[in-house]
Amino acid sequence: MVAVKKKVLLAEHEAGIAEIIQYLLKAWDYEIITIAKGFAVLDAVRREQPDIIIIDWGLPDMDGLKVSKALKEDFLTAHIPIIVLIDKKQIRKKMLEIEQGVDDYIANPPDPIDLEIRMELALRRTSHQLYANALTKLPGNRQIEKAIYSRMGEKKLFSVAYYDIDNFKSFNDKYGYMKGDSVIRHVAYIISTTTKRYGNPHDFVGHIGGDDFVVVTTPDKDRLIASESILAFNRAMHFHYSKEDRERTYIVSKDRRGNVMNMPLMSVSIAIANNKYFPIKNMVELMETITEIKSYLKTLPGSNFLVNRRQIEKKLFIDEPVKAESAEASKEERLRHKPLGQILLESQVITPEQLELALNRHWNTGQRIGQSVISLGLASSGDIARALESQFNIPHFDIRNLSENGELKEIVSKISFDIMKDYGVLPVRKDKNVLLLAMLDPKNMEALAKIKSLTGCSVTPLFVLENEFTEILDRIIVRSKA
Repeated sequence: MVAVKKKVLLAEHEAGIAEIIQYLLKAWDYEIITIAKGFAVLDAVRREQPDIIIIDWGLPDMDGLKVSKALKEDFLTAHIPIIVLIDKKQIRKKMLEIEQGVDDYIANPPDPIDLEIRMELALRRTSHQLYANALTKLPGNRQIEKAIYSRMGEKKLFSVAYYDIDNFKSFNDKYGYMKGDSVIRHVAYIISTTTKRYGNPHDFVGHIGGDDFVVVTTPDKDRLIASESILAFNRAMHFHYSKEDRERTYIVSKDRRGNVMNMPLMSVSIAIANNKYFPIKNMVELMETITEIKSYLKTLPGSNFLVNRRQIEKKLFIDEPVKAESAEASKEERLRHKPLGQILLESQVITPEQLELALNRHWNTGQRIGQSVISLGLASSGDIARALESQFNIPHFDIRNLSENGELKEIVSKISFDIMKDYGVLPVRKDKNVLLLAMLDPKNMEALAKIKSLTGCSVTPLFVLENEFTEILDRIIVRSKA
């Protein structure tokens, strides 16, 4: 078996020092990603998921210590070890910031032997850390308890949502542990990205183990995160099954006594306990509440979430369970929504084995599935664009047709770059009151409604791939500043 190289993200703005460190890292057989600006580091780390980060404290636009602190506060990147390069004169002055956001520091420019040893030790420590789940890289039980206890100690409103995948065991028994691991990674990705999108900046996601996850958020966000998680789960999870099992909506399985049973496809139950209506004094009380809600949810078909409301004389009163979709709506949505990976598979652009490789990269790094396919050399941008055009029945936007008219500049001024980035949308042409909108997901009704409300235009969607999106966004930013 060929050993996989460890990946290093080097954030250094001084070209001379960066060149020396790159030379050393290549000699030590690391794969290297080089960044020169602070803000670019955050996106690069979430996209590439390096094994270790070396960052200069004095980066322009956002210093390295602030970048490090932001990475350590994000549950998706907190597990990655960070070594800060810092001027000797600044070490004592910056000691508190160093302690809050990094794993180690070294004087800049670094001594080669010292740097190599510190990197080896940091990677070794990370590989032995017990608090991160090896499969999903999400924080484990210790960090989950710490996150919950800190909320209790702050005496502020908080919510703990416990996610449990129903019928996972029957899936695992039939399809095997490797397919089961793919499901766990996929669910971790769904929960993490949904919490990041709909939750608060400092919300927490942890992986207890197996098919159990925890989200720590606030009462004003818990229902939204749960319902959006269920929607994403229901849309995508049935594609882990064979076509035959998907069509009949159950799998044939045997119980421990050898009896043949028809087991439903996987669903998710989300038990939510918060302190909005009654205090949660300790972990025991919290888990009793969650266990009671979870036991009730297990008696219901399909995906559901449930929130506790109040507690009187130890008797629990809970809301009626909330389903994200009705059975008919859920079925219709699943038939309409088809993930890109499935489209590429059905179009014979990639094989099932190649799809598995691309999906693992997608779930582990957050890189979009199309870009993962291209990065792995499994298909070209043109292959993906042609497959999507036939499936979406929506044209692909050719970057060469990017408009330069004044009307478009006026439209761009009404849509912040944060909205463009968050929703994956780019205005590319305006004809009278019709705005052509290039989109990463042209089926995203929320994004279409948002842009329509901001611009007052009728919106016609086109689709773009991730690499094209980045190139177009860069051009629009340059033109807007001109």
